[in-house]
Amino acid sequence: MKKGLKKGLALTLASAMLISATACGGSTAGSSAAPGGAASGADGDALKGELRVTTQAWMMGKYDFEGIKADFEKKHPGVTVVYNKVDNADVTTNMLQWSQGKTNCDIAIGGSREHAVQYAAKDYIVEFGDDFFTGDNAKDKFFPAFLELGNVEGKQYMIPVTGEVMFIVANKDLMKKAGLTDANGKVEAPKTWDELYDYAKKATITKDGKTVQTGLSIDWGTNFMTYSYLSALQGIKGNFYESDGKTIDFTSPESKSLLTSWNKLVKDGFTPIDTFADMDAGRTNFKAGKVAMLMTAASRWIECQQNVGKDNTTVIPVPGTDTHGSLVYIHGAVIPKASPKIELAKLFIQEELLKTEFHVKALNTYGKMSPLLAHYQGLENADWPTVVEATKSAVTTPLYKDFSKLDTSVQVELQKCIKGDQSVEDTQNNLKKLIGTLDLTTGLNK
Repeated sequence: MKKGLKKGLALTLASAMLISATACGGSTAGSSAAPGGAASGADGDALKGELRVTTQAWMMGKYDFEGIKADFEKKHPGVTVVYNKVDNADVTTNMLQWSQGKTNCDIAIGGSREHAVQYAAKDYIVEFGDDFFTGDNAKDKFFPAFLELGNVEGKQYMIPVTGEVMFIVANKDLMKKAGLTDANGKVEAPKTWDELYDYAKKATITKDGKTVQTGLSIDWGTNFMTYSYLSALQGIKGNFYESDGKTIDFTSPESKSLLTSWNKLVKDGFTPIDTFADMDAGRTNFKAGKVAMLMTAASRWIECQQNVGKDNTTVIPVPGTDTHGSLVYIHGAVIPKASPKIELAKLFIQEELLKTEFHVKALNTYGKMSPLLAHYQGLENADWPTVVEATKSAVTTPLYKDFSKLDTSVQVELQKCIKGDQSVEDTQNNLKKLIGTLDLTTGLNK
């Protein structure tokens, strides 16, 4: 998956990748409407014409978007669903566009509420009222954690489409060959990062001075760096905040210990940094059987079975998260207030993006978690209960109006630290200074 997440400021490639999750992109001509989405002409026009849906390209390969397009157009004569696939988007462009009452999309799919909060703070996206949650889509039908991940300050600004939780995915055969499984083939969860270091060392294979199998790969790319840091610190410390319970911790001994562990894994050759340049490198090499463990979204454990063999993958908690909770996020749908098709957009989400047929294949084939409880019946893989329970007890990233700015700097600073180009202490100091300059409120209650 994945779960995605690609949002931020388009000042660098990293930030551009992160913002695409909730931003709209592409070349479709923008349409103008007054804030609130009032359509011009007869009321019926609002339920006809083009419905422009922007989504990340990866989602098109895992969900049947063409099928729901055909179904929706059949149900609603006079409607044409037009998709726009994006990898990157410029938040500044969308902020300007939406602030002027213009938009080139009617639904934007991707990102979690920590990404959407900046739009909510500026009143650029629609709130979903209780009238949206009816029948099979009533609030009690949703997986509580995922529904909550669209809620900001008690208001639902985002409807969850798919959910993820952070884990370590392991190749059972490679772990067994490394002597890291018990008599029943089960991998015991490492309790600390020192234990995980030993796992990575044992599972790394070198030949003629060249690494041919990596023990542990960590998703440190533009789409996961912050999630990887927060989930790891959550496991070590039991939370990822300073004493105020609000500011992300970059200065504690636990933070220093984590960054030191990451630096050592790279320095000693047991974890690569290829995800810096290619955010899919870890997953690609795991699928190729060249990585024994991959710290990432749990969904990879199902997705990668197509490559490494059915039932040959399992999930391992990131050290400490089995006790303290992991990190959970969603890819959700938002509707810009500037859209002239707000009601039609809501219908598309209700009738298509939440229906069973849209989710079952993605759930069973790619491990993409559905937002609706009814879709979890009869799941066969033995690790599903572990993943579901972890999702129930997981935590979420903080809701900062300036989250995107922070996320961009976390990527840059931690990558320098992990490579050894910058000391752990300097990295901590830089991030501490930065977070002190940011708006850590949601921006909604002023």
